[in-house]
Amino acid sequence: MFLNISDQAQVKLLPYIEEKAVIILDLDDGVGKYSKMGVCSLDTSFRILILDQLQDRSDFNLTLDSSMGEVYVKDYSQRYLDEEMTLDVDERLQVLTLKSPSGVLDNNVPIVDLRAVQ
Repeated sequence: MFLNISDQAQVKLLPYIEEKAVIILDLDDGVGKYSKMGVCSLDTSFRILILDQLQDRSDFNLTLDSSMGEVYVKDYSQRYLDEEMTLDVDERLQVLTLKSPSGVLDNNVPIVDLRAVQ
């Protein structure tokens, strides 16, 4: 699997990325240390988590190659992902979107910086 991060999405992510930052594409399903609650609807909800290298990421046991390096995911979340995924920016709303050739998977992917939270 490959996650293409568009140039516009990279611009949004760059302020969060430091030498030791870890990017996670999190299926927000209520499972894991960093998930406060799951989505109680029929929608599939993803978010970008930014962690420090020393923070626990044991819930994210699979890596995807991306145009910005490794991106961690929960292994079972790959059932929602196609072989080629794209993280892009909705030009009108200026929010991140997650899509594939099959269509839009999530039209609002927030960035959550958890580096200061331990």
